[in-house]
Amino acid sequence: MKSIKLGLGILLIALLGISCKREAPQPINTPAINITQKALVPNPDESGALRAYIGDEVTAEGFNLDKVGAVRFDQTEAEIVSKDIKKIVFKVPVLDLPQKDEPQKTLLQVFDADKSTVIFKYDFYVTVPVTDALISSYSPKSGTVGTEVTISGRNLTQITKVTFGGVDGDIQACLDESVKVLVPMIPGSEATRSVDIVATWSDGNIDVTSDEDQFSFLQPVFTSFTQADDVHLGDEIVLSGENLDLVDGVKWGDVDLLISEKSATSLTIKVPSGIEMMDPAVQAKELAASFGNPAQKVVIAAALRIDTTPVGPAAPVFTSAAPADKDYTAFYLGKEVVVKGENFASIEKFKVDGIEAALTTAASDIEARFIMPKTITGTAAKEVDLIAVWNGGNELDCGKITVLPFYYTKGLRLRIGSNSKNSYPAENREDSFLLLDEGRVVSVKDWYDIPVDQFAKSGANTVTTAANMVTGSETDYYSVQPYTFASSNSSNKLTFYNPANSANQLKTHYLDGTTALPSTFGTPVMFFAIVTNETLKAAAAGGTLTDIVTDIPKASAGAPACGAAESSSVWVKGSVLTVQDGGYDYAKDAKKPGDNLAGVRNVGLIHIADITCVDANGAAVASREGYIDIDLYWSNVLN
Repeated sequence: MKSIKLGLGILLIALLGISCKREAPQPINTPAINITQKALVPNPDESGALRAYIGDEVTAEGFNLDKVGAVRFDQTEAEIVSKDIKKIVFKVPVLDLPQKDEPQKTLLQVFDADKSTVIFKYDFYVTVPVTDALISSYSPKSGTVGTEVTISGRNLTQITKVTFGGVDGDIQACLDESVKVLVPMIPGSEATRSVDIVATWSDGNIDVTSDEDQFSFLQPVFTSFTQADDVHLGDEIVLSGENLDLVDGVKWGDVDLLISEKSATSLTIKVPSGIEMMDPAVQAKELAASFGNPAQKVVIAAALRIDTTPVGPAAPVFTSAAPADKDYTAFYLGKEVVVKGENFASIEKFKVDGIEAALTTAASDIEARFIMPKTITGTAAKEVDLIAVWNGGNELDCGKITVLPFYYTKGLRLRIGSNSKNSYPAENREDSFLLLDEGRVVSVKDWYDIPVDQFAKSGANTVTTAANMVTGSETDYYSVQPYTFASSNSSNKLTFYNPANSANQLKTHYLDGTTALPSTFGTPVMFFAIVTNETLKAAAAGGTLTDIVTDIPKASAGAPACGAAESSSVWVKGSVLTVQDGGYDYAKDAKKPGDNLAGVRNVGLIHIADITCVDANGAAVASREGYIDIDLYWSNVLN
């Protein structure tokens, strides 16, 4: 029995030994991320110096990272792209964060294999760029039909419609940071009424205005008009009401009446004495005012009685003179002027600063028009006499007007050529060359056919035979119009070109899809520089320039290029460049103009109002699509 008991004891001990072996603890391989020696990549912070975006891959290093079970940003699961014992890569998931410029803090958590035990937590900053259409402001806050309202913000190219009080406005331009829209006619009878402005884009509507910041729509409203006696030729009628300063014209039937005075609350009109006698002499016709653009009609009286019995011949009476084009607020060379008054039908011509100016059309009884003479001298604003010549030589002194004796043309659109491709859009060949003397942009075909530069057209220029070196005669050199154009090279560098600087420039423009212009020097020698004087720059950009030579910088033959940020050699949207036409004496010796513009024949300023043919870095887009919108100032001959 003893031996049996002993055997059982040995067996029991053996079994206990086996049991203990099976329950021995295993080594624990907990994952750990090391940010003491190895930072996350990327490792963004609140400053925004380094950013991370949704979809970016984040790399973390550490130990046992193959054991990681989950990664979450603010409880949102992140995709684990790869993991091994030393490194894990995961993606920033789509997060419920607003679109903002500033980075936003999220809680990054890494979990053990059980997907519930946090082994690492970290403040991780994610940037969610603003991609939705966003509106920040608008101006002006009031206006009438045709007033241009600018809506500011970002990503606004997505806007497809703008309404004023529910009526569609006419969108003129839709850029990333601004939308320009014309105010429509909004039904209603009040002189001033508040309306909302709403923009529409792919995701819905955006309220441009708030309840406290609505747009004030203005229209003229007349106080009820009653007539006791007949009105005679030459009589004045005084009308009252609200917003009467918006009135552009008044008609009696189809006859224009003269506006002699107007304010917000009062409008004085005069019946021209030159209205032909009607049968019967006393006629009753509708009296109506017009305002806005396109013109809107406001009936003042359903039937105004006027006695058209002649009152005898009368001398013209001057009332006002203004630019015919409402886009301009001053008198420039070559622009049409409209002069208003009464008894104007006898006016034959005008004299400005002693220079005769023919009428552009026959004068009516209340209006005459002429083109501002291009031979008025000077470079700065000057007061000159305006004289109307009538009835065979009689002169009417219309007082003095201020003339800006240079040319100004707004809204010229120039498209670019390319020396690295000929497959750019066909429209680029339509808006190719800027003719400075004429203030217009012409096509490649027009440049070739006119011809603008007959010596360059020939293919072997006999006037300019080397870079900026004129060897031909003065007569030949000055027979060519000064011109410039914009083009981009194989590095996408976009520049305004000096035609005489290289024999490789004209050929960047194509007559058609395959035929380039001649590979030869252009004739005029043009100099360029970027304006840095802030006063001059603001005047040129704002259309308030009064002196075209003061503070103009010294220019050089090397034209500045478009870029990301303005500098002494880089222009951007909003920049102002000076362009100077080299005189013959300087051009034939390849000299450069001096600080005092000695040797410069003409001087001009180019304001870069808009540019859509470049990327954010100022490099020309690969397709060469887009344009440069410019405002041009150009002098008469200086030397």
